[in-house]
Amino acid sequence: MTIAERLRFSPSAGNVIRRPGGSGYGYWVGGHKVSYDATTETFVLFYRTRAPLEHGRGGRCAVAVSDDGITFNDVWLATKDELDASSIEVGHCLRGLDGSWRLYVSYERAGTATWRIDVLEGTDPAQLDTQGRRTALSPSDFGLPWIKDPFVVVRDGTYWLYAAVPGRTPPQVDGNVVHAAPEDATVVATSDDGRYFPKIEYVFEAPADDSWHGRRARLNSVFPLDDGWVATYDGGRTFYDNYEEWAGLATSPDGKQWARIATEAGPWVRSPHGCVRYVYGLPHQDRILFYYEYTLPDGSHDLRVSVVRPA
Repeated sequence: MTIAERLRFSPSAGNVIRRPGGSGYGYWVGGHKVSYDATTETFVLFYRTRAPLEHGRGGRCAVAVSDDGITFNDVWLATKDELDASSIEVGHCLRGLDGSWRLYVSYERAGTATWRIDVLEGTDPAQLDTQGRRTALSPSDFGLPWIKDPFVVVRDGTYWLYAAVPGRTPPQVDGNVVHAAPEDATVVATSDDGRYFPKIEYVFEAPADDSWHGRRARLNSVFPLDDGWVATYDGGRTFYDNYEEWAGLATSPDGKQWARIATEAGPWVRSPHGCVRYVYGLPHQDRILFYYEYTLPDGSHDLRVSVVRPA
């Protein structure tokens, strides 16, 4: 049995965690990451709610906790005004190596088109300090127009922060024909303290072709399986796929060199009404919990979880 078969789930049968704030395209809830805190035996979920472009985009985010990974209660909320943002996107809340709690959150600065990643800290997930946030990754430091959608893996006393950035492959020119360039890629930044990330490294890039994942390459989660690592990722072919990406799987021996799985057959899992995206895999005991945005018949997205026990 392949890894894709061992991990596959039915997205339509998942448990609904949060519902969108309205009906129709652009009303989405997700942009999520999840952690498990062994000290308190608590699952911690970050998510954001989004409205259509003309109604404010990503205007609110929250942190919620759970004792079973299925039913969550909000303990912390923030609006885009509190972050001086025009839109909030992905964030990840987890306990740091020093015992404090960290929320790595990406947002677009108000009045700009610049996405960056800040870190908020607190004594627990309900006490995150919005006012005291500090910038963890600023795109200008690396000559980039934006950096966003973080998640963090703590390995051997080091913070590995994965994030989405613009693709670095330029449009390909063939005589009078210009082929579209990839839209995004994934980098990893490492840090000893989870605050200072002095460099980034490209680890996952789009193949720049017309396949279903040809121009998008955003890793959404990285977790150990067997003797290596598995990642979930979002792929896409067009600019529109920025909002309706397709889910894929990749494997790696080290968390940096990634190989896609079964790409020719199409997306790994999907909704009959559109996409399954932002799939986040969280191993816990003998299970893997997969959290994901799911497209509904009216074009809105809810937030769901499905549980898999790998064979």
